[in-house]
Amino acid sequence: MEVTVLVENYSQFPNIIAEYGLSIHIRDADKQVLLDTGQGHVLVYNSAVLGISLKEIDHLVLSHGHYDHTGGVSDFLLNARSIPIWAHPEINVGHTKLRDGKPFFNGCRLNAEVAAISPVTGVTQITEHVWAVEIPMENREPDFLNQLPYLVVPGENGWVPDPFEDDISLAVQGNHGLSVILGCSHAGVVNILEEISRRFNTRQFYCVLGGMHLGVRSREYNEKIISELTSRFTVQKWKPCHCTGLDALITFARKAEDVSWAGAGSVIEL
Repeated sequence: MEVTVLVENYSQFPNIIAEYGLSIHIRDADKQVLLDTGQGHVLVYNSAVLGISLKEIDHLVLSHGHYDHTGGVSDFLLNARSIPIWAHPEINVGHTKLRDGKPFFNGCRLNAEVAAISPVTGVTQITEHVWAVEIPMENREPDFLNQLPYLVVPGENGWVPDPFEDDISLAVQGNHGLSVILGCSHAGVVNILEEISRRFNTRQFYCVLGGMHLGVRSREYNEKIISELTSRFTVQKWKPCHCTGLDALITFARKAEDVSWAGAGSVIEL
């Protein structure tokens, strides 16, 4: 099984363009899965440079409804066949960011009449070896939630903290064992790995790849989360990227053996 990072904040190679966002291609035997689409500025270009045809993608999975993960859906659909689009039923919630008290919409609006959404709830099988995993609200330990006061959604009486019900991740069974591919880990990366551990009856993972949303948190918070991750789970390869943040990367490198940033253009054999 081969995983290629198509869109990411940093580029691994001079002919690949960086963009704040995330898109990951997964090749599972004769099936191809795309997780997220980035903002939409570089997906088509980077895919062509990396030799990946968007017309051959079999499934699109959206990890959550933020613009930097779903902004490229339109460009993708223009270059793709009619395929299933997998997402949590709440993906169209009004994700909003407050700046100096002023609201700015930073979600997505998928037209259900044009792009029919196949719902992800619980554990949903996408291909033979790829599953999308929801983290139920009742299974999210509050100490590990990644809620920020400026990320909100409309409530009955004004803005309320965004619960990110739509946050999903992927469990992938590769040649080296079970791996986890994250979008932004708004449900909390510890909570995500706990849920997948429970669902798949293992605390050992070959690789954990993707965004952990630690880049905007304090060094003390990152120390706490990464200590929990490295003590609770056995992971051969840590491949943080996107919203994980470089400070968290340094902390990971101090606490784990095999840690490297998964920039755009990275290819990982699972």
